Amino acid sequence: MESKARVDPVEDGRHTDVSPMMAGWAGIPERPRQFLARGRLLEQLDADPRCSLVLVSAPAGTGKTTLVADWITKRGANRAEWITFDGEEAFWPGFAGCLERLGVPVSARSLPTGSSPLDASVRRAMASAVATHAEPMTVVVDGYEVDSAAVATDLDFLLRHTGHRLRLVLLTRADPVLPLYRYRLDETMTEVRMADLAFTDDEAAALLGKMRVVLPAESVRTLNSRTRGWVTGLRLAGRMLLEREDPTTAVDEVVGDRGTIAEYLMGEVLAAHPPEVRELLMATSIPDTITPGLAEALAGRSAARTLAFLVRVNVFIEQVPGHAEHYRYHPFFRELLRAELAYSAPGTMATLQRRAAEWFAEQGLITPSVRHFASLGAWEEAAEQVVDSAAVGQLVLDGGSSPLMQTLQALPPDLEHPAAAVVRATLAFSAGDDQGFRHEIDLVRGLPADGAQHAKAINLAVAVLVALRARFSEDPDEAEILATAAADALADAASLASVRSHPELAALVFASKGMAAVRHGELEVAEEVFRAGCGAAVEAGADPLLVECLGFLALLSCFDGDVTRGEGLANRAIKVAGDAGIPMADRSAGAHVALAWVAMDRFDLRAVSEHVRAAEHSDFIPGDPVQRTLLTLVKSRLQVAQGDRNAAAARIAETIAGMTDPEHWLSTWLRLEAAHLAVAGGDPQAAVAELRDVRESVAVAEVALLVAEARLRLGDDAAAMEALKVALDKTSPITVRVRAWLVECGRQLREGSSTRARDALEQALQLASATRLRRPFHETAAPVRHLLVQDPRLLADHAWLFEVSARGMPRSARRTPVDAGPRSAPVETLTVKELEVLVHLAEMLTTEEIAAAMYISVNTVRTHVRNILRKLGVSRRNAAVRVAREFDLIPA
Repeated sequence: MESKARVDPVEDGRHTDVSPMMAGWAGIPERPRQFLARGRLLEQLDADPRCSLVLVSAPAGTGKTTLVADWITKRGANRAEWITFDGEEAFWPGFAGCLERLGVPVSARSLPTGSSPLDASVRRAMASAVATHAEPMTVVVDGYEVDSAAVATDLDFLLRHTGHRLRLVLLTRADPVLPLYRYRLDETMTEVRMADLAFTDDEAAALLGKMRVVLPAESVRTLNSRTRGWVTGLRLAGRMLLEREDPTTAVDEVVGDRGTIAEYLMGEVLAAHPPEVRELLMATSIPDTITPGLAEALAGRSAARTLAFLVRVNVFIEQVPGHAEHYRYHPFFRELLRAELAYSAPGTMATLQRRAAEWFAEQGLITPSVRHFASLGAWEEAAEQVVDSAAVGQLVLDGGSSPLMQTLQALPPDLEHPAAAVVRATLAFSAGDDQGFRHEIDLVRGLPADGAQHAKAINLAVAVLVALRARFSEDPDEAEILATAAADALADAASLASVRSHPELAALVFASKGMAAVRHGELEVAEEVFRAGCGAAVEAGADPLLVECLGFLALLSCFDGDVTRGEGLANRAIKVAGDAGIPMADRSAGAHVALAWVAMDRFDLRAVSEHVRAAEHSDFIPGDPVQRTLLTLVKSRLQVAQGDRNAAAARIAETIAGMTDPEHWLSTWLRLEAAHLAVAGGDPQAAVAELRDVRESVAVAEVALLVAEARLRLGDDAAAMEALKVALDKTSPITVRVRAWLVECGRQLREGSSTRARDALEQALQLASATRLRRPFHETAAPVRHLLVQDPRLLADHAWLFEVSARGMPRSARRTPVDAGPRSAPVETLTVKELEVLVHLAEMLTTEEIAAAMYISVNTVRTHVRNILRKLGVSRRNAAVRVAREFDLIPA
C-alpha cells in the first residue's frame, strides 16, 4: 500500500486529460500515537461483508478516519485502495486512480471535472471492467461530500452493476445524496454514525490511560458525559489534564467554553458556515432542545428547514430519537454557541432568553419557561409562572430532585412578591422546614396580589399547601377545617384553565379531605373521598397520591372486615409504587399495614413480619397517627401469636397513654384491643373496666362481643347472651361473627351440649372459609380447639384452616383421614400451639428449628414439649408422636 502523497489534478475545461492518479491523497492515513483499537466497531463494520456501501457519517473529529484505517489494515480485503479529498478536487479522476491501482483499466480521457456526470459509455465501461475483474475490491473515499446528484447517480449505477465486486466506503461529514433508503431496504449498506463512534466510559478511560492521564471512574464518567464520547474532545481534554497537578479537580474546568476544545470547534465547525447560519446556530442554542415552532420563534420562518439541513451535514446537531423536528446540539457545541452569543451580543442573548421563556409558557411547558426566566434573573416572572400555571401541586409531588425544583432553589430569599413567597413556602414544605413554611405563608398573606385571576391562583396555592401541612398535625379539627378550605378554593378557581390542566391539585385536596375524615372517624365519608382521590390521581398520573389513596381504602376495607377487598386494593397500591419506582421511604405505608392486617387475620406470621418491616421503612409512619396506630394494633396481635401476650398488652397500654384525645375513635379501638387481651389473659374484670371508657357507638358489634366474653367469664350468662345476640347480627363484620360463634361454641361446651357446640363451630368455620380467617381459631378457648381437632369430618371439610401457605405459615394441625375410627383422647386437652409443636416433632425438627418455624423462643418450645409429654403420659418425643397418631391428633 502506498504512503499518503498528494497529486494535484490539472483541469482543462470540462474534462481532464491527465492520469487519473493525479487527484487527491492516496494511501491509508497513519493512526494517532495514542491509538485505541475499538473491537465493537470493527465487528460492526464486519457485520455483513456482502454490503456494497459502507457509510461512516459523523461530524469532524469523531474518529471516522482512524476507525476505518484500523479496519482496512487489520480486517479489510487485500485488494483495497484509499483516497482522501482535501478541497475542491474533482471526484472521478481520484476514484479512477484507485481503480487503476487495483488493476482495473480506466480510460483517463473524458473523465469529468467538478460535479458533471460520467459519459454513459464511460460509466458502462467502468462498471463492466470492475464486474469482470477476478477479485472483489474495496475503495475508501475520505473527505468527499457526495452532494451532487450527478455524482451520486453514477456511483449508484456502479454499485448496482458491478456484480458485488465493488465495495465503496464513504467517510463523510454529510450524508450523500444517494438513495440510502433503498440500500437499507435491500440490506446492502452498513452504517456507522456519531452515536456509534461515541466512546463508552471504559473506552474513554482506556484512551486517557494511553495518554498517561489517570482519573477515578466518576471523573471519567463526568468527562465522557460532558463530551458525549467525542474522541477529539477527549483527546484535547486529556492533553490539558496532563498539564494539571490535580487532573481530577480540573475536569470541570477543561470542559468549559474556553481553551483548546472551544478553539477546535470554532475553527473546524462554526467558522465553516456563512454568517447567517452562524447566527441561526447561536439563536437556536438558547434552549436545550429545539422543538417545532420554537426554532421559528427564535430564528425566523426558515429556521426549521435550515436545521434539518444542518443535521444532514453533521454540524454537531442531531434529531432527538423518536421525535420528528426536535433537535439538540452536542453539549460542547451548544455551550460554545451560547458563550459566543453572550460575548458578541449580550442584548440579543437576553431577548432570546425571554422569547424562549414566553414561548414555553404559551405552550404550558412550565419547567423550561421558568428556567429561561431564571437565566435572565427575572424571578418575579418565574414565580408567577409557577403559581399562575397551578404548578404548586406538581412541585410538591415531584420532590426536591425535579429540574423545576432545582431551578427554583436559587429564588432570592429577600424578594417580596406574593408568588415568590408561595414558591419559597413550597420549597420549605418539601424540605420539612416548618418554621420557614410558616414564615413564607405569613408573608404571602400580607402582600397584595395583582389582579383577580392571580389572586385566585395565590389563594388556591396557599390553601392547598396549608391543608397538606395540616394532614399530620396533632389537631384533627384543624386538618378538617383546612382541607375544607382547600376544597372551597379549588372550586373557586375551577374556571381557570391552568387549574383544569392540573388534576393533581384535586387529588391532593381529596387526599387531605380523606385523611381529615379518617382522623375524625367518619370512615364512610373517607372512603367516598379517597375513591374520588384515586380517580383524580390516575388522571394526573400522580402515582404517590394514588398509592396513598389506595392504601387508605385497603385499611378501611380491613376495618369493615372485607380482607379480600383490602388485600386487592393494597396489592394494587404496591404494584403502582413498584412500577413507578417510588422508594419505600417516600410512599404511604397504608398498603403494607393493610396487608399485615390481612396476613394476621389469616395467621401468616411470616408475611405479617415482612409487611410490618416494610411499613416501618416509610417516612409517613411517624407523622401519620392513623397508620401509626393501626400498625401498633397489628404488631400487638403478632406478639400474641408469638406467645408474648404481656408484651402486646404493654404496647397497647403505652400507645393509649400517649394519645391526647381519649375520646378519639382510634383510642377506642386500642381500648377494645386491650379488653380483648384482658379477657384472653383471664382477667374479665379488667376488660369490663376498659370497656366502661369505650363509646359503644364507635364499634357496636366489637364492644358487644367483648362484653359477652367478659360476662361469660364472670358467670353473668344473661348479660352475656344479650350481648352475644348483638355480635351475631348479620350486619356485624365477619371477623366479629366468627369470634362470636366460637364464644357460643365454648358456652355450649360448658353447658354440656356438644351437638349445639359443634353447630356453632361449624357456623364459624363456614363464615371464615371464604376469606381464610384463621386467627380467631388460633386464639379461641382450648375446649373449642380440642373439639375441632377431634372432629374428622370438620377437619376434612375445612382443610384450609391447617394448610401450609407458600409463605411458610405455621401449621396448627394436619388433616385426619375421613374414615378414621373413633379413639380415646388424652384426658387433658392439648392447646393449638402444642399441636403445632407435635407436628414439627413428627417432622424430626430440632428445638431450634421449631422455634424458628413458629416464631417463638427456644425456651417456649421446651415448655410446650414438657406439657405435651405430661399430657400424653410419655417421657420421650418419639413416644409422644406415636401416641398423638394413635389419638388422631396428627396424621399417621
